[in-house]
Amino acid sequence: MKRSNPRRKAIVKNLSLLSAISTIVSFTAASSTLAQEILRNITLDGQINPNPMMIDGMSGGSIQAIEVVHIKETTTGYCNGLVDQQPNHILTLNNFFEFLKIEVESSTDTTILVQGPGGVWCNDDYNNDDPALEGQWQQGKYKIWVGSYDETPNSYRIRITGDNP
Repeated sequence: MKRSNPRRKAIVKNLSLLSAISTIVSFTAASSTLAQEILRNITLDGQINPNPMMIDGMSGGSIQAIEVVHIKETTTGYCNGLVDQQPNHILTLNNFFEFLKIEVESSTDTTILVQGPGGVWCNDDYNNDDPALEGQWQQGKYKIWVGSYDETPNSYRIRITGDNP
């Protein structure tokens, strides 16, 4: 008669549990990455539809914005705040835009950093409030970071408009 080994059963049970947890974590990470990829990429073909276009996200990160672009100040403002190494959004403009405005709406103090054709632009307080960038935009790809002043992620909404006020 074979004796049951309780220690072996516990080890097998723990390994099965770890395998199940690993599968759930892998699936969740893949789903989160897929959702983030869908959220991150914005393509505009000469018109903004709907206008304004609204995109939600989470600001912040663990590195200083200046470390991402290696510039302290641009013509549109200082490169402040904490961001992730990877941008929050990739904006692809398939046409030249005579006027395009990107503004961040948030209940916390946020910053914006954009790197694309022609340079880098940063802003902290547009009209003494939320950050925004506006003007003529060349055709091409733009990396957009939304930063905050602490590492805790905060929700924001980007508002993209094409009408000159």
